[in-house]
Amino acid sequence: MRSWIFSLALVCAAGVHVQAQQASMYTRGVAAFDAHRYAEAVPLLAQADKQAPGATDALLYEGKALANLERWKEADEVLGQYAVQHPDSADALYMLGYVLNREDKPAESLKTYTKAAQLSTPKSDDLKIVATDYVLLNDYPDAIKWMRQAVEFDPKNEQAWYGLGRCYYAQSSFADAEQAFRYALKLDPKDLLAQINLALTLEMRNEPVKADHEYRSAVALADADPHTDQWPYLDYATFLLDQAKASEAIPLLEKAVAIAPQCAECHGKLGRALEATGKYEAAVTELEKAVALDPKNAQLHYALGHAYQSAGMTEKARKELAVTAKMYATKDGSGPK
Repeated sequence: MRSWIFSLALVCAAGVHVQAQQASMYTRGVAAFDAHRYAEAVPLLAQADKQAPGATDALLYEGKALANLERWKEADEVLGQYAVQHPDSADALYMLGYVLNREDKPAESLKTYTKAAQLSTPKSDDLKIVATDYVLLNDYPDAIKWMRQAVEFDPKNEQAWYGLGRCYYAQSSFADAEQAFRYALKLDPKDLLAQINLALTLEMRNEPVKADHEYRSAVALADADPHTDQWPYLDYATFLLDQAKASEAIPLLEKAVAIAPQCAECHGKLGRALEATGKYEAAVTELEKAVALDPKNAQLHYALGHAYQSAGMTEKARKELAVTAKMYATKDGSGPK
């Protein structure tokens, strides 16, 4: 009898130990998630659900952790599994809708957001993603509708204001775009994307003095950002080239090339600027790099041919322009613009 009781006690103790392990795995996973240690959280939460399928929110947290790691396909699978187990979880559906958007599956994302909205009122950020789904579907009227709804839900949602500006810009509604970008910058004066897009918008509105001012502000923000890309410098330099201010464009394009040495457009426009200021050999060097990086770009071949001519390299110019003519004839029968 004592032996039987002792064995039963061992079995019970083992069961309690397993339950404690399961609880510990889940608790540790959630703690890692809350501390933003997402890579650490994923295996802990996966193991917690494996030990007790569906007993906790481990899959939900795992899916969110995967989303934060931008492991979209895995997040899709995990959140989809959780949503099947918990069809009334609006939280899971909203997160799944976001993940599907990032996977470039806008139609599926919209269906998922519709299900989520039937369970719980969406937030401003949710409506912002719905709007971007419509952008991906090239439906800008609906994108504007939902982005406007997002800023109405939360007038301080700076990213929604920026998104609204981008939607208006894509529709050539430049006055509305300017207003939206200015509001975004009022909320976050250091938003480089909003700043550069405001400059682009003013350029499109044919207000070069105002555009120049905003481009300068964008470059100042870029100079202060160690993680900036080439675009603030390239966009401003392109504007200056169009304004026949090649000498001012050169230092900006040199920065762009330093940041993105594999950017064919950066080398190409630097070559154009150098040629315009009489630095023909340097222009040829930059345009040769541009063509090497993007050999199928007829405009770059044409620019290189023109630079060869300016540098007195007649035979190279003849060959390059012949290549250009062949490329345009093959493409659509038109010449360089």
